[in-house]
Amino acid sequence: MNTRIRSRIRGAHGFVSFATILVLGVVVVQIGLVAFVLSYGLTSSSAGVRFVSSAYAAAEAGIAEGIMRVLRNDYTNGAPFMVSGAGNATVSVTICEGETPSCDPDVSELNQNKTQIVSVGTVFGRNAIIIAIVEVDPVTSEVRIESVEEKSEL
Repeated sequence: MNTRIRSRIRGAHGFVSFATILVLGVVVVQIGLVAFVLSYGLTSSSAGVRFVSSAYAAAEAGIAEGIMRVLRNDYTNGAPFMVSGAGNATVSVTICEGETPSCDPDVSELNQNKTQIVSVGTVFGRNAIIIAIVEVDPVTSEVRIESVEEKSEL
């Protein structure tokens, strides 16, 4: 009789040990998953900021290229062109001048000597839009930058 009681107690201890190890294992796995999700979220948010900064730098380069093309008169009014960028950046630049419909609907009209340059930089789906209005002196070809602003969307 005494051996039966001892074997039942040993069996109960084994079951309790197994259940405890199983519960602790599940808790450790859940802690690991939470740590992974949190680290992934923090990494992707900092990468998003980096992508937006890169897109802004690419859009600034597009504005500079647009100004150079206005100086050389090397563009088609209202037709976008692509600027090759470094890395994963793509830049689309549109130049509108004079009394033609402007690229940005917020600008009602441009006078004859003013030109609008819209540059959209994109890096991994993150966009930065910069709009510049420049004035070109027809006699001296001097370019005066009237305004440069960043927009959230067109």
